[in-house]
This record gives sequence, structure tokens and C-alpha cells, in this order.
Amino acid sequence: MSRGEPRRGSSSGLRRPSRADLGRLDEALRSLAERTGAPGLAVTLFTRDEVLYEAGIGHRDREARAPIDADTICGIASVTKSFTALAVQALAADGLLRLDDPVTEHLPFTLWEHRRPATLRHLLSHTSGLPPTPTMTWLRAASQAGDAAASAPTLREALTTVTGGPEELGRRAAEVATFDGLVAYLNANVELLGEPGELFSYSNDAYCLLGGVVERASGRPLEAFLAERVLAPLGMTRTTFDLDRVMADANAATLYERDEGGEVRRSPAWQTTGRMLGGGMLKSTLRDLRTWVRFLMAPESPGGDGRPLCEAVGVPAASVREMARGEAWCGPGARYGRGLREAHLRGLRFVGHSGGLKGVSSYVGWVPDLGVGAVVLTNLGGLPSEKAFTTAIGAYAGLPPDAAAYEPAPYEAAPHEVEEVLGSYASGEPYGRLRLFEDAAGALRAAVGFPAVEVPAFMAGPSEVALRYPEYDAPVTLLRRDGRVWAAHHGSRVLERVRSA
Repeated sequence: MSRGEPRRGSSSGLRRPSRADLGRLDEALRSLAERTGAPGLAVTLFTRDEVLYEAGIGHRDREARAPIDADTICGIASVTKSFTALAVQALAADGLLRLDDPVTEHLPFTLWEHRRPATLRHLLSHTSGLPPTPTMTWLRAASQAGDAAASAPTLREALTTVTGGPEELGRRAAEVATFDGLVAYLNANVELLGEPGELFSYSNDAYCLLGGVVERASGRPLEAFLAERVLAPLGMTRTTFDLDRVMADANAATLYERDEGGEVRRSPAWQTTGRMLGGGMLKSTLRDLRTWVRFLMAPESPGGDGRPLCEAVGVPAASVREMARGEAWCGPGARYGRGLREAHLRGLRFVGHSGGLKGVSSYVGWVPDLGVGAVVLTNLGGLPSEKAFTTAIGAYAGLPPDAAAYEPAPYEAAPHEVEEVLGSYASGEPYGRLRLFEDAAGALRAAVGFPAVEVPAFMAGPSEVALRYPEYDAPVTLLRRDGRVWAAHHGSRVLERVRSA
């Protein structure tokens, strides 16, 4: 057996992790928390019936020395999208909408006039053609105004996307604060990336608008519909959109973020986006999210009342499983379904979703063939949550702690292959920035994000560049039209080329 193969066990699939395996997992996670400066890191590894590992490493409040544990309420950011997707599935089961409804039947879009419109299914899989926009950046800015660590960098970031000053930023935020207002902004200001189904480009706008579709089809606010239809039947009593409830809870995480000098600082103001909840505003706990993953893993399992869980939430088990089925390419070795993404860890297919906001890094997922899942929560933004997840899953499978979903090999590129990828790429999101260049020694490098972080890079294929971060590698896939590179797919977004190097 090679080092990269999972260790096989009995007829149940893989052997139960030993005490030594779980000890190595604990050591690897504590080392990750120390290297990344995470104040608190909560991780659990489990099957449908048993908790194999659960640890709260560090603190929910570093200064108060208050520990993080399985019931600490943390932000989950884009993990919210799986809940929004299930809400849409529930309304489809009720006959109040169809996944193949044109989005124009539910929202006042004119973007698709005289062409085939995107459907709700396209919004769910990020294949509608909507490009990344700065709208959520505008909406988040006001909530950070009083935060000593975040107010200045947040304002600078947001101001890069408007031509005026703070007044213009406030006007823009008010313009997109309603579902119809957001649609009107998109109608007037964006150019579609392609035809529906042609390209995957992650869209927070799409999921916020799906929240609006849920509200209009159900006649109830998204938070009320999810609480009644999903959270209560599953017993997820500490999962909420209600920030006031979170702030009043004695066991809620304090948020931290790196300042511009790289120091991890207390940054307690939560980011908010008003009514745009469906893309990433849910808060939850390790224990509740373990329940969520177990439901997604086995929706036909009996609940507390003996009924199958899928019946309790009113969604057929087959529809829940369809959420996990990859429908669209979203990066090397990965495909996106409906609020969930599938990828591979050295031959093991896993399904899950990450989340990231200021003071939030999260991951939930599972390996369908093995019936094992994991949840990762932390109170620091920018922590590599997928790495913590794959480390936990790898402990079950007998893989080394450094096993990763993306493990690129260097490609011997011809000079012209390198030359054609060099240049700058950008999206409407202020952090959607990428520049590929060669340094004075001729080594390939990348400047990423805002403010830009410079990292080493290497060719991993004729149309693929790998970026080497301290804890993981990240792919850049170059997109071509008529034989020429017109965009880069990075961070799940399409970044269009803006100039040559």
C-alpha cells in the first residue's frame, strides 16, 4: 500500500481510527491553530451514530480565557448556502416553485431579455452567468464602522468600488438593500459572463436573491421559514440569524481578525448585510452542525419522533441527495451541486462547503461512501478551514495529516505557455484581484486580493497555475475564448483579464 492510499478495513469500509490516529489528529489541529494564530478552533469527527473526536482548542474569548466548545455559537458564513438551498428544495416539494423556473418568474430581472433566462437551478449551482459584484462589500461596511480593528481597512476596501467617498458608499448600500433594489442594480450595471449553464462563478448575489425567492414563495421571512421548516424539526436549537440573540448568549464567540501588520486582534463587530441573509449570515455551533451534516449524509434516518428526518422537514430524501451531486465544474477535481461542493481527498470523494467572513472560518462536510463527517468552526477569518476538515477526515482514513484535496504537480511549461498567462485579472469584488508575473529571477509569482498578498506560483498544466500559500496550494485555471486567455478562474470566481503583463 502506498503512502497516499486510505487503509482498508473490514466490510464496513475503513477501519475505526485508533487512539494513536486520533492523538495525531489532535496534535495536527493544535499545531494548525498555533501556526495560524487562531484564538479558538472547534472540530468534530463523527459517523451517523457516534462521535469519534471532538475538541475545543483555545478560546471563544481570548482575553477572558473563556474556552470554545461544542455549544459555542460561531459564524458559519457561506455554509449558510446549504440551508438556503434546502429551503428552495422544500418549496419545490410543496409545489410553490420549480427548480427549472426562469428566475424572471420570481424576480424582476431584465438581464436576460431576448435570450434564454437563467433558472433557479442555475442560481443554486452558481452557473447563471452573474459575475461577482461589490454589493455585499457595500452592505457589510456600515456594520464595521465602530470596530477598532476592522473599520479602517473595511472602509478602504469598500471605497475602491465607488467613485465617490463615504456618502456615495452609503447611497450604493441603500440602493442594493432590498431584493428588487439588488436586481435593479444588476440589471443596470453588470454584463453576464456567459449563457446559463456555461460557466461556474460563485455568486453571493445569487444566494441572497434565492433568499428573496424563498420569502416571496413562502410568504415568510427566510429566517422564520428556515426556523420552522428545518431548524426546529432537526433540533438545531442554537442555530440562528438573530444577531441580538447571539450577542446576548453567554457562550458566543468573540471575533478576531488580523490587522494590517498581521497581528491577530479582537474585532467584535459582526458583519451584517440587512435582508441579504441567504448567502452567509447564519450562526451555529459544532453540535448543531453535526446534526446538519448527519441529516445531509442520511436524510432517511429516523428523528426523535421516529419519522425519517426528510419527512420531518418535508423534503424527499432524493432531493436532499441531489444537493450533494456535483452539477458544475468549479475547479480542478471539484464540482458544485446546490449549496454543496464535491471534491476528492486521495481517492475519497467528499462533499461539503466552506465559509469565510471577518472573524469566521468554517467547514462542514462528509464522505458519502464511508458515512463519516466533520465540522470545523473558528473565530478568526482566513484560517484554512478545509485543511482542518481534510486533516480530520484523513485521520479516519489513515491518511497523513498533509493530505489535501488539491495536490498539484509542477508542469514543464514552454516559455510561450507561461507568457500567455501573465497579466492582471479582476472581478467586481474588491478582493477579486490576481496578478501573475515573473520576478527578477524569472520565477512565477502571484499577487492576490486586496491588499495584495504575494505568494510563489508554478505552472501545474498548460492552463493551470498553482499558488503556494503557507498551509495549502490553490488553483488558478485560465479560461480561453477563440484560443486566447480572457479570464482566470480563482477562488471559485471568474476574474476577467484587465491588461497584459
